[in-house]
Amino acid sequence: MSNPRGSMRKLPVIAVAGIVAVAAPALSAYAAAGHPGTASAKPAAAAPAAPATSTRAPKITPYTPPPAPPSAIAPTPRTITPSASFTVQIDPSGKQPMDQTWPSAQEVFTLAELQQVLPQLTAISPADCNTGDLPGGGSTKNATTCTLTLTMSGERADDRSKLIVDIRGFGLPTKIGEQWTKDVTADRARAQSRPGLYTFYRNRALGVLASYTDGTTTKALLQRGDVTGEIWFSGIGFTTLKDDYLASRKEYRETIVPALVRLLAAKLNAQKAAS
Repeated sequence: MSNPRGSMRKLPVIAVAGIVAVAAPALSAYAAAGHPGTASAKPAAAAPAAPATSTRAPKITPYTPPPAPPSAIAPTPRTITPSASFTVQIDPSGKQPMDQTWPSAQEVFTLAELQQVLPQLTAISPADCNTGDLPGGGSTKNATTCTLTLTMSGERADDRSKLIVDIRGFGLPTKIGEQWTKDVTADRARAQSRPGLYTFYRNRALGVLASYTDGTTTKALLQRGDVTGEIWFSGIGFTTLKDDYLASRKEYRETIVPALVRLLAAKLNAQKAAS
């Protein structure tokens, strides 16, 4: 089982410096000698206007994830209607993390949304919600990790199912994608020695750029416009969805997980911050 929490990855700050120089051409007088006693000077020629200069926002390079493995699937889960969305902004220069626009981990999934795939759910209780570290020091404005305890009929009060949400970060595509490439490469290598452990989804199949699960921890790479982010969620419990344990965990993996991944894609509303 994957570590559902993990350490908060620091998103490096990209410093972009621009220098604007304006050349000012010197003006020289032009004089012409006429006949004796009639010398006259011609006015200085007008200098060509200096070209206008402007500071352009840095070009944002898109990220393309590694191709999905041949075994990857493209499920068609039930569509969950979002009851809320999160508008995430990025600084095109990469100087500011814009973490104040990230969603809080406890609000990534709402009660109304989860009830659409878990009709027996009656309440959500968030706990252990913690902020993450920022590249330049300090903490994120909102919680990046949170445990959502689910109250569902059929489960004992001391054995509730849980969803552990882990917002790994949002930012420029190349920086988020760089870490995604490392993680997915390592997990694919692990999958070679443990067949059946992971389910990989085809890239963009669920509305996200890429995603996969080990049945407990699901990793989703979101992209909307120039904004890219990574969110993980781990399902603990979910053993009473069907008549027995194995059937219940299969229901979580094959029905609940793809629906939640698609929901994440639908909820992201990304914007660029004014440069």
